[in-house]
Amino acid sequence: MSKIALGVAATFTAEPLGDALRFWLAELGTEGDVAFAPYDQVFPSLLDPGSVLGRAGAVVVLVRAEDLTAGAADAAGGDWAALDAAADDLATALRTSAAAAGTPHLVAVCPASPEHGSTGAHARLTARLAQTLEDDRAVAVLTSAEPYEPADPEAVHDAFADRTGNVPYTDHYFAALAAAVVRRLQAVTTPRPKVVVADCDGTLWDGVVGEDGPDGVVIGPEREEIWRELARQVAAGRLLCLCSKNEEKDVREVFARHPGLPFGLDDVTAMRVGWEAKSQALRSLADELNLGLDSFVFLDDSPVECAEVRAGCPEVLTLQMPPRAAEAAAFLRHCWPLDLAAVTEADRERTRRYQEERRREQARGEMSLADFFATLDLRVTITPAGPAHEARAAQLAERTNQFNLSGTRRLDGDETFVVDVSDRFGDYGVVGLTDVRTDGDTLRAGAFLLSCRALGRGVEHRMLAHLGALARDRGLAWVALSFRATERNQPARDFLATLPATAEPYGEEAAWYVLTAADAAAVVHSPVHSPAHSSGPAEERAAGPVRIDPTAVPAGWAAVERIATRLTGPEAILDAMRAARPATEVAGATPVEATVMRWWAELLDKPPTSVNDGFFELGGHSLRLVQFMARVRAEFGVELPFDTLYTTSFTIAEVAKVIEERQLAETGDEELAGLLDELAGLSDEEIDALLESGLESGNG
Repeated sequence: MSKIALGVAATFTAEPLGDALRFWLAELGTEGDVAFAPYDQVFPSLLDPGSVLGRAGAVVVLVRAEDLTAGAADAAGGDWAALDAAADDLATALRTSAAAAGTPHLVAVCPASPEHGSTGAHARLTARLAQTLEDDRAVAVLTSAEPYEPADPEAVHDAFADRTGNVPYTDHYFAALAAAVVRRLQAVTTPRPKVVVADCDGTLWDGVVGEDGPDGVVIGPEREEIWRELARQVAAGRLLCLCSKNEEKDVREVFARHPGLPFGLDDVTAMRVGWEAKSQALRSLADELNLGLDSFVFLDDSPVECAEVRAGCPEVLTLQMPPRAAEAAAFLRHCWPLDLAAVTEADRERTRRYQEERRREQARGEMSLADFFATLDLRVTITPAGPAHEARAAQLAERTNQFNLSGTRRLDGDETFVVDVSDRFGDYGVVGLTDVRTDGDTLRAGAFLLSCRALGRGVEHRMLAHLGALARDRGLAWVALSFRATERNQPARDFLATLPATAEPYGEEAAWYVLTAADAAAVVHSPVHSPAHSSGPAEERAAGPVRIDPTAVPAGWAAVERIATRLTGPEAILDAMRAARPATEVAGATPVEATVMRWWAELLDKPPTSVNDGFFELGGHSLRLVQFMARVRAEFGVELPFDTLYTTSFTIAEVAKVIEERQLAETGDEELAGLLDELAGLSDEEIDALLESGLESGNG
């Protein structure tokens, strides 16, 4: 089980968010807790390394525009200087905190108060922060609680709790906000799948093309939503593949007869349409794409096919789609593994580059390996990394597994060099990097990594030759490459085995592979002897059972189907939170007492066991009191008197009695007012007739 501590700071009272955040941590199989910074101390908490935020594994900052400017922003859109300055200061503080702590930070811009806030100020703050922090991979910006936002705007704000204790939102909105926050945090901290493989019959269309024919299958408006969701995945850089038990010509004909769909066959990286087991088809796709199965998501509506893939390819994240199209589209919208924290230009070009790679493979099969490389016209450009490379360099460090010598995810050298590659088939883009520092007479590379799509073509050899030439030009005698074995970097080990290098162990399970600057500069690619030319990574080529990396599929993915089908809105989340708490039913309790007991079980440190339990004895305090009062007001329509709340008699039985008495009193007043209004509308004759009727019935 993974562990994490969340630190939360807000410009308003945000402690009600804690229970929902803890619920999501448990739901995702994560052990941890939530700690809150002092009220409205966002900037001091961000800038103090010893604060709650400085000690957290992830930081969440919640702000409202009206709180940052104390109402100085002009709701009509006039002088925004104060708000812009506050937004810039906040962005700087977030960057400073994230850099110092080395932990992910998330800032959420929360809705403005209907009474005191400005929707214009809220929109401006949201846009300013999103633009300022757009390229910062350490700080994420959450602009709304979508897709969990309550459908009814009235369910967002709690004016009474805001006035009483500066708790501006309802339980429903806090539940939605917690879901959106944890979902985004997981997107920036958990490895993302690279390939989405979709079934066809019952998934992309209704009907069976082999039986109904290409004209007989149906792609209605709701089914088109599924296509749109998958098209968004392609646009964000994921590879889309098809896997269907059909005749390929029939599948292609369906696409041909629906040219206006959100994606076409040109957007599909690869297909496996035939009658082999789908687990075998997925292994074949992984081999063709040179990617590990743990980077695949498989979507199919058939429970039998899903079970077969889970048994045959346990590394794949296999998800059974709901049979109805509308539910399936909603499932994809709530499928957390399909989220992407950031999308680079390289991501958008990924499908095209994999299609170019297929053409390279076809050309390779038409000639000898040596001839292929001789005619490839490989162009490798190695340059110092600049600001424009920052996002791509960080992405390479995060995602590269197979050819990552040290397994590092962070770059901390004195110089970073990026590697841009192209050949006669197309442009790979930036696919590699080295991160180096000078140590005496040695140039040490703490990071030396290359994307798998450029592996085995000699790029890695040119990278090392570049370091050798660099060391030689600077008068250094040696080049040292940091290496640490991981479950997935066998190609890196194969490369090191071909070098005239000496391994010098250091640290725990790590070594420097050291060779002279001259030997490094002279390294060249030898296609005949390169072990990286086989299709697919070495782990997948090995004979015998497939080795499964236990960390390949994040622990939280076990709950994906439950989250995507059941926890899709604040009411469902609140229901699940209630179900996870201990039962609080007591025999003989009145309905009002039972409701109060349930609320106290949700709000307090200890659940009540009797109607005579006291609020403060169970861990209640002023903030929880405000939340409880707000619930009473919303549910029962009454306000509790303070002389009842701050006494030793503040028990479930006593407060239920006060609620019932106040309901009766207010109901009586309403009935009397209604009767008076009714009498006011009657004539004297009608009133006399009513009186006579009443007297007669009384005498009777």
